[in-house]
Parts: sequence; structure tokens; C-alpha cells
Amino acid sequence: MENTESLQPDEASREKTPKPFPAILPSIGWIVLYFLLQGICTGILVAAVVGGAKASNAAAAVQNPIILLWGLVTAALVQLLLMWFYLRKDGRIGKLGLNHFGNISLGRATGLAIVLVAAAMLFNYVYATYIIPGIGMQEDMAKMLASIPRTPVNIAAGFFAIAVAAPVVEELLFRGLLQNALGKYVPIWGAIILSSFLFALVHLQPYAIPGLMSLGIAFGYLYHRTGSLRTNILLHMANNAFALTLTQGVAT
Repeated sequence: MENTESLQPDEASREKTPKPFPAILPSIGWIVLYFLLQGICTGILVAAVVGGAKASNAAAAVQNPIILLWGLVTAALVQLLLMWFYLRKDGRIGKLGLNHFGNISLGRATGLAIVLVAAAMLFNYVYATYIIPGIGMQEDMAKMLASIPRTPVNIAAGFFAIAVAAPVVEELLFRGLLQNALGKYVPIWGAIILSSFLFALVHLQPYAIPGLMSLGIAFGYLYHRTGSLRTNILLHMANNAFALTLTQGVAT
């Protein structure tokens, strides 16, 4: 009887021990969910627009750039809502560095960010000019945006999808969750490189992987140095907004 009673506190303490966060499998699960949501949301929009029309009309609707754009926007909003409920528990927001601007000064963080992004852009320039001339980093997305009528609503949706939602979701998934999870098992450089490779891979542009990976490494190292995912999100937003303005013009 005494031995049984003496074990009970230990068992209770084990039950109360929090699970490691972030973990690799849940992190990968969130990444998979994001792309599943894009397909699901786009499919729902297609069904809503086409209704009982012929299959040929449905196939055309799937390729409609406006529907694809709003599918991205809807998927991002759903993903962010789900992740908010997930991250608001057990101090996870603080663990990812979403509640502060970093453990180094603003001046140092800004200077580091400028150097890292400039280095990534220089690599992209050399890669696109001399290694595989003429390659675009995200040509499919650029073409899709260019084909959308430039109405105020579409402009706002495009800007939100590319310059707001994508940076928030991608930094949460690939830096906040995946890089931190990998960092528990491999050296930090390994975690940065692996998460950056997956970040580039999911964009589904094989020739652009080195260029996208260089940006991922820049974001990953900045996150490692500052410990602030909030800083990373703002830098990623600025980068995407600049790229969007450069390739599509302010109207997109």
C-alpha cells in the first residue's frame, strides 16, 4: 500500500509534464494542412461558382486566376484561425517569439536583416543571370496575378495573399514550428538548411529552389539571431511587398 501511494505523485507529475513544443510531426502536419486547405477552399469556390454546370466548365473554373487567388486568400484565413487556437495554449506564442521584437537591439536587427536579404538577392541575381539565365523565382504566381482584372477588390486580395498572409503563414510554419522542431535534433545550421529546403520545395518550382532556399536561409538565420518571429514576419512582408511591386506594379 505504501509503495502504491508513493508512486502516485510521480505518475501525476509525469502526466502534467508538457509535451515538447514544437515537435516535428505536428509541424509537418500543419504544413500539409495548409496545402490541403488551398485545394479544399479552391474546390468549394469552384463548386459555388459553377454549380450544376458541365464538367468542362468546372475544369475551366479551376484554372480561373480569380478563383485561384480567392482560394489562396480563404485558405490562409482558415489556416491562421486554426493556428491561433493552437498557439494560444501553453505559452506557445511566447515560445515562438511572436510577442517581442528580439533579443538584440533594433539597430543590429535591422542591419543584419539588410545584409542577409541583400546577400540572398545577390545570389538570386547571379543564379538567374549566369547559372540559369532568365529564370523567374515565382513565374507561375506572377503570370496568375498579371492575368487578373485590376479591380480594387482583386488588387486588395492579391496584396493580402502575397504580402500579408503568405509571410505570416510561412514564417509560422517553416521558421517558428519546423526550424525550432528540427533544432532539437540537429545543429542549428542543419535546422536552418533543412527547413529552408522544404520552404523552397513546397513552392513547386524546381529551378527556383536554390533562389528560394537562399531567402529561407536568410530568414532562418535572422530568426536564430533575434529569437523573434515577429521581426521575421515583418521582414518577409516587406520582401514580398517589394517583389510584388517590382514585378506586378502597385496595382497588384
